[in-house]
Amino acid sequence: MKRIVVIGGGFAGMWGAIGAARKLHELKVASNEVEIVLINREPYFGVRPRFYEKDPQNFRFLLNQVLEPAGIRLIEGEVRQIDTQSQQVIVYQKEKQIEIAYDRLVFTAGSQMVLPDISGLREHAYSADTYQDAVKLERHINGLSDLPDVEGKYAAAVIGAGFTGIEIAAELTSRLAEVAKKEKKESEVRVVLIDRNPVVGCELGANPWPIIEQALNDMHVVIYTNETVTSVEPEGLTLKSGKYLPSLTTVCSAGVKASPLAENFPVEKDNLGRLPVDPYLRVEGLPSVFAAGDTARAKTDETHVSMMSCQHAMPQGKVAGHNVVCDLFGLTGVPYKQERYGTCLDLGPWGALITAGWDRIPQVQGKEAKKIKQQINQSIIYPPLSGNLEELFEAANLDTMYPDIV
Repeated sequence: MKRIVVIGGGFAGMWGAIGAARKLHELKVASNEVEIVLINREPYFGVRPRFYEKDPQNFRFLLNQVLEPAGIRLIEGEVRQIDTQSQQVIVYQKEKQIEIAYDRLVFTAGSQMVLPDISGLREHAYSADTYQDAVKLERHINGLSDLPDVEGKYAAAVIGAGFTGIEIAAELTSRLAEVAKKEKKESEVRVVLIDRNPVVGCELGANPWPIIEQALNDMHVVIYTNETVTSVEPEGLTLKSGKYLPSLTTVCSAGVKASPLAENFPVEKDNLGRLPVDPYLRVEGLPSVFAAGDTARAKTDETHVSMMSCQHAMPQGKVAGHNVVCDLFGLTGVPYKQERYGTCLDLGPWGALITAGWDRIPQVQGKEAKKIKQQINQSIIYPPLSGNLEELFEAANLDTMYPDIV
């Protein structure tokens, strides 16, 4: 029996496995001819783009809800070594390790947050990077009203004002107000956003900035730009300028890099640790390995490279899954191309901002944009959870994998 191994059960990995199963079904390949195995640390799929929201426990589901109907085997464990010469993956499961051989590999191990070298950051700061991180932050916020009254009790500081940092800061304005209301201290809510760049959301470009600035000002978010944090303490943090900001809630959102597992592949990575892939998402120089999502440096068109987002991870996973089966049977795959690009930035109680194109031209903002953002977060990025195989395979259809949002 031949085996396709998918490493990582995020957006790219889940859709990579389902996409492969769909193609095998289309080719009428018997289940005893090719096995699809997905390896993930835990049995859950976490809807990572929603971890900044309230109640993160609602934003995950069992992977087998979508894997079992498609005949995909889930292995729980942590991949620590990938040997591309012997084509084996070493998986650690509690106190034992197992070796999984593969004929083709789809690497979709995702990304993880970058932690700056700031004194006290690891000990005292929170994040919304993983499910466990989000739950820890949620418990902390919900428990603020039980803590003694100190300066900064209902203040929060967000380190890093990129896309995720802005969303977290906006969300915290309402989440802190909800908890502070128990003590009638809504007036003490204060959210600060700190970034080393000259403007918040620098990577988003100039076009969205006036709207983002207006939204943050309307929500009374205090912005510190051209500034860095030198230390984090339980009750506040100190800026390089020497200013001390009282805050019981410090959240780090300083960007992400590809999974360190990418170091197992003997190819040159980009500055984010991503693997170079050809138009079919095959890792350059490694004919038996495909990559998708946050671990892949994939071109969306002639000039642009995909972002680390589910917007790109989902279609890449579907294409990689399709192509890995084609490659296994000597068939020509489908090149990945995603010429249409848009962003949807959640701005908390203010609303949201929808932009179009790589220049990020604003299209919709405020409450109307919030409805679109909620549709994306609550529906579009989810797979069918009915257990119906036809629905799963239709969702993995390459002809309909780029839904129109605006």
